[in-house]
This record gives sequence, C-alpha cells and structure tokens, in this order.
Amino acid sequence: MRPILATSLVLAGWFFAGAASLQAARPAASDILPDNTVIYARLTNVNEVKEKFGQTSIGKMMNDPQMQPFVAGVWLAINDSVAQVEDQVGISLDEVLSIPQGEIAFSLVPQESGPLAFVMFIDLGDNPATARKAMETLEELATGDGATLESETYKETKLNIINGRRGPLVYCEQDETLLLSNRTEALEDVIENWDGLRENPLSQSQKFVTIMSNSRGTKDEPPQLFWYADPIEAVREISAGGAGSGYLLAFLPVLGLDGVKAVGGSHIMATEDFDAISHLHVMLERPRTGVLAMIAPQNAETKPEMWVPADVTTYMTVNWDVEKTYNALETLYDSIRGEGKLAEDIDRRINNRLKIDFKADIIDNLDGRFTLVQWYEPPARINSQGTLLAAKVRDAGAARQTMETIVTNFFEGDLGLTIERHEIGTATYWTFIPPDRPLPDDMDEVRRRRIERARRMRPEPTFGVMGEYIFVADRPGLIEQAIRTQATGDRRLSDDLSYKLMLSKLQRQAGERSISAISFYKPEQTLRMWYELAEADSTKEFLGSRAEENQFLGNLKAQMEANPLPPFSVISKYMAPSGGIWINDESGIHYIAFQLKREEGL
Repeated sequence: MRPILATSLVLAGWFFAGAASLQAARPAASDILPDNTVIYARLTNVNEVKEKFGQTSIGKMMNDPQMQPFVAGVWLAINDSVAQVEDQVGISLDEVLSIPQGEIAFSLVPQESGPLAFVMFIDLGDNPATARKAMETLEELATGDGATLESETYKETKLNIINGRRGPLVYCEQDETLLLSNRTEALEDVIENWDGLRENPLSQSQKFVTIMSNSRGTKDEPPQLFWYADPIEAVREISAGGAGSGYLLAFLPVLGLDGVKAVGGSHIMATEDFDAISHLHVMLERPRTGVLAMIAPQNAETKPEMWVPADVTTYMTVNWDVEKTYNALETLYDSIRGEGKLAEDIDRRINNRLKIDFKADIIDNLDGRFTLVQWYEPPARINSQGTLLAAKVRDAGAARQTMETIVTNFFEGDLGLTIERHEIGTATYWTFIPPDRPLPDDMDEVRRRRIERARRMRPEPTFGVMGEYIFVADRPGLIEQAIRTQATGDRRLSDDLSYKLMLSKLQRQAGERSISAISFYKPEQTLRMWYELAEADSTKEFLGSRAEENQFLGNLKAQMEANPLPPFSVISKYMAPSGGIWINDESGIHYIAFQLKREEGL
C-alpha cells in the first residue's frame, strides 16, 4: 500500500474511529529527548484530536445526518479495499487504528557516531494488547523476509530487535508507551531519561522555546499538533561523511543559509474564536545575510485591487522592497562569480535576446505590490482553476512598450510562436496559441479522444498590462473576468463582507506588528467545483471504466451509487472563509492562517 494512502487511512481512522482511554501519565516527549534533536513532531493526544475535529466545520459536516450515508460509504469502500491485505497480515485496519490512545511523537536525534536515530513514541493507554499483536505480526512478516530476531534488557526493559535487510528496528514498551527506533542506544537514552529530568532537554532549548512561544493560540490555547526542525543541523548530520558534504556545509555561510536557526509551527482546532489556526515560524539570525537579506517585505496594502472579482477562491497580496532584494541578489551573485557579473550575465542572457534593459525597463518600473488570484471558470472540469500573478508598475505605458518589444523580437521573432494580441478597455494582453499537429485519419478512436481531451485541458499562457498592473495568467478567461470586474464595478472582492470580516480578524491577530502579506481563501468556491465534478457524467464514466482494474475505485463507485452526495447546500453551509498573514519581526518570519467559524453568519 502506498505511503500516502496508508497515511490517509490512519488519519481518517483517528477522526472516525471514536475515543478511548486517557493519555498515559508521563512527561512529554520533548522533556525526554535531548536538546540536539533536529526533527520533532507531536500529536498531543489522539483522543483529544478526535474530539476537537468533531467540533470543526468539517467534523460537523461529516456528522450531518444527510452526509452520514456518503461518508460511511466511502469508509466502507476503504475497508473493503484493504480486506485482502488484512487477511494476509492477520490484523485489521480498525485494530491498527485503535493502537494510539494518547500522545504520538516522532523525532530524529543525532548519535555519537553513525546515522541519525529516529525515535517514535506511541501512547497505548490501558489496552496494549493490540499493539503487541501488531508487533508480533510485524516480526512474523519480517522473519518471512529473511530478518532475524534478538533481544536485550536495559534497566529492566526488554528491547526487541528485528534485524532486517534495511537495518534494525528496535522496539519496547515503557509505562504503557510503545517506543520504536532504528538505534538501540537511542532507546536506551530515552529510557535513561524517562523521568523527564534530563539536564538539557529539547523543551528548554532556546530555539525550541522560540518556535513554541510563537505557535500558540490567541488566548494561549495549546496546539493539538506541533512540529519543530533545526534544518541546518539536520543537513549537517545527514550529509556528514558523504561525498561533497564538506563543500556543501562550507557553502551554507556563503549563501547566508546558516542564518536559518529553526523552523516550526502548530495546528490548533476548535478554539473559542476560530474553527482552526495554523502557525509557521522561521527563526532567523540577525543581521540577515546572503539569500536571507533578499527577504524584504514592507507593510502590505490591505484593500484588494478594483479588478479582483468577489468570487475568487484565493487572493494573496504582498508589498515588497524590490530594490533591496535586487541589490542583495547582486551582492551575493557578484561575491561568488566576480564583481559586475550579475549585470554582465543579465545583459548577455536577457537583454540581448529580448532587446530590452531588464534592470531599467522591468525592475526599476516595479512599484512593489504583487498579487496572486485564483478563480474557477465554469463549467466545472479538472482544469477549471485559473491563476493570475500581477505586479503593480510605476509607468503602465512604459510596461506596455516593453512587452510589445519582447513579443515582437523574441516570442514572434526568435521563437516563431503564434500569439494573439487583444485590447479591451485599458488592458492589452497576448495569448499563446499552441500548435496542433494533425491527427492521422486511421488513428484509434479511443486514442484520438484522449489526445483531444488533453489538448482541451492545456493551459493558455496569457500576459499583458491592465491599468497599473502587468500580469501573467494560465488562461484568458480569468483576464477577461478581471477586465469586466474593473469596468463594471460589479461584485468586487473589496466590497465583499466576508473579506472585510476576515481582514478585521487578521489585523487583530497582528496587533501592533506590521503585516507584510495577506491571503484570503473561499473554500466554498473550490468545493462547488469538486462537487460538480464528482456529480459529472464524465467522472462516473471514469470510475466505471476503471472499476474492474482497480478494486478501490470499483468499491467507491458502488458506494457512491448506493449513497450519493446530498445537495450542495447541505455541504456549503459548513464552509467558511479562511485567511492568513505574514509578519516580519525581530525573531524571523511568522505566518498565521485561520478559518472562521461558520456560525458567525457568513
């Protein structure tokens, strides 16, 4: 079974399997692990996660009486698909999913010699029998594949060792907790510090504390999921002794990447004010040098542009000091390649080919505001989503002339591409027309339809100038929608009540800190597209054509026919907008994303 599918099954099982016993009373894994741990992830309590998930909009939607038949049908399709595997290994999916009963933690810990050790903690609660059965099953499968078994005792704890072809797996039980690792000495160290009184635990590391303190809820709500990484130390440990590792490690300070001290974040569900909150914090050393010196966000403009439609699915805008970033890039590039090499290479590789002055015509004309928009173009299909990236310019006329020059001298001249030019109102844009070679008359009809379908799904790269913005998009339909919105003033995102509510929440989250970027997301629009796609005849035909070859798709098709989706209104009533902000402060870069609660009247 593929790792992604296995992970999905485990997560789904945790969310739907129901609650069990309380977390074992022991110190948290971060109090037991050493402070040089380079990777750490912790799910605080599986049962709490189930409970909290049930309080979120998605949890409530899946428990809706009108949704229950469909959800149960999908879960039954998954169970039916793994039934054969269950028969072979002698343990059911439900049994595996019932093993975790409290904290689950995963870590990578450096050792005195040899490779990194992974250490995993799984709380078993007061019913460890299923875990023991699972490990016995694993031993049987491993020995059948040529592995050998042995055991040893450390401080009255029995360590079981499976020596397989890809290395050892060591496991033991310690106070109703299943411990697993690839290194015996790593588990011995955990057992040695099981009381949580280690002199230098991970939980007291300055990097860990900084990440953790920046990743709690607005009212100090503890996260259900927390993760932490020391990326530079992880690279050093993983690359140690490898070919070229010395060169790689020596090059990190040159790029300034050794200034990334730590990365981490959290996910908090069902808080007092929000459906969910996620944090991401990148801890950076000061002063920033090299690549990190290119990070130059400025205070973001929060009002959407007048051309942004209200029915977008995603909107993100950022203000950036382009000159500072370019100068930092030039300094870094020239320090590696030689004085004046960036200007020389740009002149040779860009200016001479495009017949422009890249620095004067493009970089110096950028105002600093960049915006990303995603929008679904009806009717619903796999490639319905359109994406547009726009940049505000100081001189729109000069930008238009630059694009005219690039199209004439490079795309139509050097490359010989077919490009259509359009002018609508204040907008001028160009669309690539990909060439289609004629299909042979005797081509198989199935292959012909497949090729024609693939052609219809191809993106249509489009770029141009609209008002004060230059843009690039993957389809002209999105550009046309933006032009209509700007011209008519109808249904603009700037007038949307859900956006205004989200903006007030974002500004409250930032407090006195400056906001560098804002993102806004409407899940209802995306869900509508996937709903229409799920109900489309083409989807049913696809499932039907693959049902005989793929057991899961066959089971899914049968369950969807027996338990169809309820009306879209049943699903959409649980969907609420979400948003996020980027903050650039003394300790580094911080991102906060959250989803509103539906009961706020959106």
